[in-house]
Amino acid sequence: MSKNDVTIKALMAKVEAQKKDLGTRERVSWLTNGMFKRDSDNYFNLNTVVDGFRLAEALGFLIIENEGFNEACKRLNVAAKFKWDGYTVDEWQTDFQTRMRVVNWDKKKKQLEATKSKLGSLVSEEARTEMELEEIASLLGE
Repeated sequence: MSKNDVTIKALMAKVEAQKKDLGTRERVSWLTNGMFKRDSDNYFNLNTVVDGFRLAEALGFLIIENEGFNEACKRLNVAAKFKWDGYTVDEWQTDFQTRMRVVNWDKKKKQLEATKSKLGSLVSEEARTEMELEEIASLLGE
């Protein structure tokens, strides 16, 4: 086996270890209804968001609205809790954070799969045969 094959094999082992560490994708259970509506023209479904910018923009909007609402309640001596579309800022924030974890997990998994594929294309036929034999032996419990 060539020096490159040894390096590739070591890198493939690192990719597999990172995939194992990544674990399984988080099962999503929203605290909100999953539809953030700022107004009739500006809304999104949390399941479709792939960019953290939209979530940060929405959370920033909620924080400003919440602070303004709390100040108004203080000035008018009104006891009320701010909600947006029936959910608290904390509930929205938790859902936004959940979505970002899922998006980041998906990106990491895709990156690991691409790396594994690229490494697989670089390995020599001899090393590929050796790795296949090792995999078969492990499946047979040897």
